[in-house]
Amino acid sequence: MKKVIIFLAATIFLFADILANIESEILTIDQNRATIKSVDAPIGSSGIVVHKFDENHSTIVAKVELIASNMVKFSIYEALKQESLPTPNILPKIGDKVILNYLYDRGLIIAPNFKMYDFIKKTYPNIEWLHPDLFAAQLSKDQNPAPKRKDFSKFCNKYAVGLVYIATNNRGFFVDCQSFKVIKDEKIKNLDNKIKLPFYSRIDEIKSSWLEFYKDSKIKNYDEYYKNLMELK
Repeated sequence: MKKVIIFLAATIFLFADILANIESEILTIDQNRATIKSVDAPIGSSGIVVHKFDENHSTIVAKVELIASNMVKFSIYEALKQESLPTPNILPKIGDKVILNYLYDRGLIIAPNFKMYDFIKKTYPNIEWLHPDLFAAQLSKDQNPAPKRKDFSKFCNKYAVGLVYIATNNRGFFVDCQSFKVIKDEKIKNLDNKIKLPFYSRIDEIKSSWLEFYKDSKIKNYDEYYKNLMELK
């Protein structure tokens, strides 16, 4: 038991730097890209641009993805989008603050079975893990038993989630929910040979839409499907 506690403590300590927000500043802008003060963060880490109006007022004006240690690319921050309100038309400016690893303290676990899910959840207690039932409910409503990247993005925007942990047979992957890039991976032990598709949740089955009747819309091989989704060779 003592060895397990030491292992968990060491794992949490090693990952603490990735969970922490990393701040930088926009130096130059060229269309949808910007150079920033160099940061020590994994390529693919996502974040936000904060524009400051005065000492008491600021707003998020864009989403960013780190594409080099000193460069980001912009995209629309859809988490602020509301159907009844116009989208703010404020573009990033030189001097605006960039915050990377945004919402990395909130995550979703994709695991093949309960034992693996429970192990990951207990290994990283400093992350607020949303139950996979919420994601399964979204997929069930959309009649989509094989989640795509856009489904993860939709879920993460709705519930303010930054990370997805995808557990395969012998490796675990921390994936940025917006860029869907792997920012860290680790060896994990296969605790149970059982596999629940499309992932562990307490929802029994996610049915396909009748429009997908003639398509291969269900996952056949758990590991292969998620590795392809992460574009791993």
